[in-house]
Amino acid sequence: MTTDTLDTEITTAISEAIEHGVGILPNVLTDREVREARADFDRAYLDLGKGPGEPGTRDSLWGELLLEYPGIAHCFSHPRIVSVVTGILEEPVPFLEKVKTNRYTPEHIGVGKHADMFEFEVVPAFSEVATQVFLDGISTGSGAVLYASGSHRLHFESDDDPGRKSPSQEEIEAGEYVPAEVEAGSVIFRIPRVWHAVDPIHRLRRYVTGSYAARRIHLRAYQLDRILGCRKTHRESDLTLIPAHIQPLWHPDPWND
Repeated sequence: MTTDTLDTEITTAISEAIEHGVGILPNVLTDREVREARADFDRAYLDLGKGPGEPGTRDSLWGELLLEYPGIAHCFSHPRIVSVVTGILEEPVPFLEKVKTNRYTPEHIGVGKHADMFEFEVVPAFSEVATQVFLDGISTGSGAVLYASGSHRLHFESDDDPGRKSPSQEEIEAGEYVPAEVEAGSVIFRIPRVWHAVDPIHRLRRYVTGSYAARRIHLRAYQLDRILGCRKTHRESDLTLIPAHIQPLWHPDPWND
């Protein structure tokens, strides 16, 4: 694959996320990296007491302990992933506020239509983005992400509509949804407030999630409370235990307070 092709994929993922609320970067991880990430993922779930997974359940892990597993940690700082995050947030060194893994063990009913934190106030545009590095393929046959294109913008502040309120759950339920399907090793970039859901899951569905915030934007009250908590936790971390490739993203400063 040429450099031009890689650059085009990155710019396409950025523009898709900005326009639609969801962008896709295909085949980011090599086959070997996928195998290594799966092995570390499964080991982390055993090490940290989640076990092999019960049918019909969703299990999550989060926190800096995940960074002790190289295959997982790589998913938060892969250069192509960070390039897309940087482009969406217009932030040269995004703040990696949260690291998390999710495992859905089939048969699972999926996830209903919702928007993350939609019940709160509207927020500055493109102040946060979430990444989902899929270690298993998802499709309309099992576990596709469904999303309502452009719905994220309804949760953004607007000079033309200073009294804007977030849409209701009823409006979210009534949205028009389209599927996002990816192969293992691919990444979905999702603006947190885009309306989304998950199709019923018939195959193991593992993915690694990073939540990134822009340092340059004055965040709103509820965002700031959460970010301040994350910054406090990160400040109390022993940075020598954080992998070197993660440290610039993990460090809580500088910040536009």
